[in-house]
Amino acid sequence: MLVNVFLWLSAIALLGLSISVAPWYRLWPFEVIGGCYLWLAAFTLLLFLGGVLLKPKPPRRKLLIVLAIALGFYASSTLSGYIPRLRDMRSGGLPLTAMTYNVNYQLWDTGAVTESVRANPADLLGLIEPSDEESEALRVQVQDLYPYYYRATDGRLSLFSRHPIINAATEDFGASNYSLTATVDVDGKSVWVAVTHPRPPVSPSLFMRRNLLMQALADYGASQETTTIIMGDFNTTSWSHYFRDFAQHSGLRSVNLGHGLNPTWFYNATERSLSTTERGLQFLKIPIDHIFVSPDISVDEVTAPSPGVSDHRPLIAKLRLR
Repeated sequence: MLVNVFLWLSAIALLGLSISVAPWYRLWPFEVIGGCYLWLAAFTLLLFLGGVLLKPKPPRRKLLIVLAIALGFYASSTLSGYIPRLRDMRSGGLPLTAMTYNVNYQLWDTGAVTESVRANPADLLGLIEPSDEESEALRVQVQDLYPYYYRATDGRLSLFSRHPIINAATEDFGASNYSLTATVDVDGKSVWVAVTHPRPPVSPSLFMRRNLLMQALADYGASQETTTIIMGDFNTTSWSHYFRDFAQHSGLRSVNLGHGLNPTWFYNATERSLSTTERGLQFLKIPIDHIFVSPDISVDEVTAPSPGVSDHRPLIAKLRLR
């Protein structure tokens, strides 16, 4: 009897948590729980397979139906990103590779970061978190690759570019959280680029600040009449309500659409000693670093290579500008 109660409560809870479009996922506690969405999906699958293998009697079959419905929601929220987009199959366009890379300033190693950047060359590199001194040290090492550079006056953000940077600025969009903006001249074509790092939603106040910046960025992105790229560590998963809101309100698309989930955090490639909290976080493996592009951009390939010394993997998108 107790086993049945536990199984039914678990199934109902897992079903509720599987519906990522549900209104409760707009609430801060559920946004935090949503970080474990892939693990919840895996647990649901294990319960379902266990029930099938045990050849359940009729009462348990209803339980399996509930779990199967939950699996459908989990699949639709995660696997739909692997379906190719027709837009990306069209030929032609000006090639451009964009990369966003969050390197925790506490883990910074100029030599190691230089090696990672050179191993994954891009035309545009948005660097997140390093201090002014750390970013400048990298600029010196990769100036042959990136002759153009802009450092935001606040927010720990830098833009490295192979193409001329025009009208660069540091903006807070009224959200008390700074982003870097610039117009880049790509072989005569103007591209508006923003590099951003909304706050992690680890408390209700930071959750609200993150959402405020994402809304402001979405509005600003929607107002752009030129080709647009917004990239950075959004501290928001691909299945979050606020991720979908950003895409819808900005009119931009995530480069991951048609190219998979590409988890970017939490990683530990250097096998450094981890704190108790970090040992738990390393099991998440969630996509929180993103690149959003305007409709006139096609996406050929998206990769998330080794994180190097960071706890984030860089996200790299090979694009074509039309």
